[in-house]
Amino acid sequence: MSRFLEIGPDGVLSAMGAQWVDDAQFVALQRRDQPQVDSALTALARLFVSGQHVEWPALYAGTGARLTDLPTYPFQHRPYWLPQSSTGDVVSAGQEAAGHQMLDAVVRVADTDEYVFTGRLSATAHAWVAEHELGGRALVPGVALIDMAVRAADEAGCASVAEMVVTAPLRVPETGGVRIQLVVKEPQDGGDRPFTIHSCPETGDEWVLHATGTLASEAREPEFDLGAWPPADARPVPTDGFYDRLAENGYVYGPLFRGLETLWSRHGAAGAEYFAEVGLPEGTDTTGFGIHPGLFDSAIHPRVVAAINDAGEEFTLLLPFVWSGISLYATGATRLRVRMVIDGDAASATSCRVQLADETGRPVAEVRSVEARPVSADQPEGHDETARSLYGLEWAPAELSPAEPTGRWALLGTAGEEFAEALGAERHEALPDAAGADVLVAGYAAPPGGEVLAPVRDAAVEVLELVQQWLADDRFRTSRLVVLTRGAVVPGDEDTAPDLVGATVWGLLRSAQAEHPERIVLADLDDDPASAAVLPAVLDAGHDQVVVRAGTVCVPRLAPQPPSEAGAGRPVPDPRGTVLITGGTGALGALFARHLVTDYGVRHLLL
Repeated sequence: MSRFLEIGPDGVLSAMGAQWVDDAQFVALQRRDQPQVDSALTALARLFVSGQHVEWPALYAGTGARLTDLPTYPFQHRPYWLPQSSTGDVVSAGQEAAGHQMLDAVVRVADTDEYVFTGRLSATAHAWVAEHELGGRALVPGVALIDMAVRAADEAGCASVAEMVVTAPLRVPETGGVRIQLVVKEPQDGGDRPFTIHSCPETGDEWVLHATGTLASEAREPEFDLGAWPPADARPVPTDGFYDRLAENGYVYGPLFRGLETLWSRHGAAGAEYFAEVGLPEGTDTTGFGIHPGLFDSAIHPRVVAAINDAGEEFTLLLPFVWSGISLYATGATRLRVRMVIDGDAASATSCRVQLADETGRPVAEVRSVEARPVSADQPEGHDETARSLYGLEWAPAELSPAEPTGRWALLGTAGEEFAEALGAERHEALPDAAGADVLVAGYAAPPGGEVLAPVRDAAVEVLELVQQWLADDRFRTSRLVVLTRGAVVPGDEDTAPDLVGATVWGLLRSAQAEHPERIVLADLDDDPASAAVLPAVLDAGHDQVVVRAGTVCVPRLAPQPPSEAGAGRPVPDPRGTVLITGGTGALGALFARHLVTDYGVRHLLL
């Protein structure tokens, strides 16, 4: 590559040359509207990065410039590449592949006849879950739990699922995932096996029970045939707008779960019968499922249509929670014929029977009883994973080994002077006077009186200047800076307002700590001399932020908030009113506006 350097006084020739010469670098040394030094250094840097040798030592000779290590962040030495290992292979981990979309591995427990299936659910790996939404949250349908139980029955030598009771909804977070465990117990009298399904957030350790049930040892042969289709005396039932109406009430289904295509009904001695055709979108992968959850769930939708038609404008969604007599006769279906029998009035009946067949009428699966119960889209029952994913800052006591001050300690200014004796620190008025000190201590606190704005501003300017001078002075390259405050941090057991001056200092220096790890310590103390006496132990332990009360050291920790606290007091906008969003045309404002519309039903926005 050819390189051209234009001396000046501007970059006119460089701009013209770039239009006519390809594969060449044109650099202007001077710019009429830029400072000469900045422009010249920028030009040299452009030449250097394009491959031109530059004598940097000669350029900076006599200026005191020196090389520095970059970046200066605490994570610079931590590799983030995934290690090349075989830990992802379940066989190498002593397990067997489960061969199911939601269950990755299975192991038989030693010295027992129990089986443990494990898996991980996430919105990334199981995108279909996001298409089944209730109240703005992705909800794993109960039929998916049934499919897991059917797979477990096959592994454990059972023929069907005798019963499954859903005890809590299973939700998948927008980011991250949840761990799944399906445990099959030893056979009871008669050969039936109890089983349970649990989940746990991958960032937590609290397991939630989602389903219990029994696997049956004896097989049942199908006693139905749906070859005559549809029955001659069945009448068509309109389904136009069915899924849109559900969405308006908070029950949102994606294309995979909008499988109800046609529906017929008839009433006779067997009760209210519904006949439906359901299907998956073309090309849907059904590998790893007995029946794909989107197809299986769509087969239950005639029950919802019946309830809506009987209830009129006001309806309550009934979700299945007790399943009995589930048998799978064939796998891999992408389309189904469905016969559903509802006992009693569709709007109030809680049970039904479901028979599933392929497009020729041959049996695919059967559910002899499905019990349902009402659920609200605004506040569905069960475990709230979103609340459990909220964390708050807590100050936890830390056990420290006693330590004496080592090296030379210097106290800057007058703030915190009362701690000089406890620390054995020398007092200095200005930073240059403390040259050679190993630990520098500076204190900041609000002065007496009611003035707030000026002390906050003055403290921010003063501490910023101090840190900048300290970092730029080579005489302090190996020293540490301890900044003392009083009341800047309010632990949970204190009922006082924080000191705004100290809180400002903490906020500013937290950024400096990220850029210069292990060099700056923030310590919020009380008036007890024992609190200052523990500072050497704090430095020895490597803590960079502490709150000390009566000599007891507390350090910050992230702690999960209980669901009752996480959701308490959360404002809910009135969907009928107008919500004003300042900055609403920006990227963040647009996201928030979308959140209000999709999650809270707000219809009037003022951006």
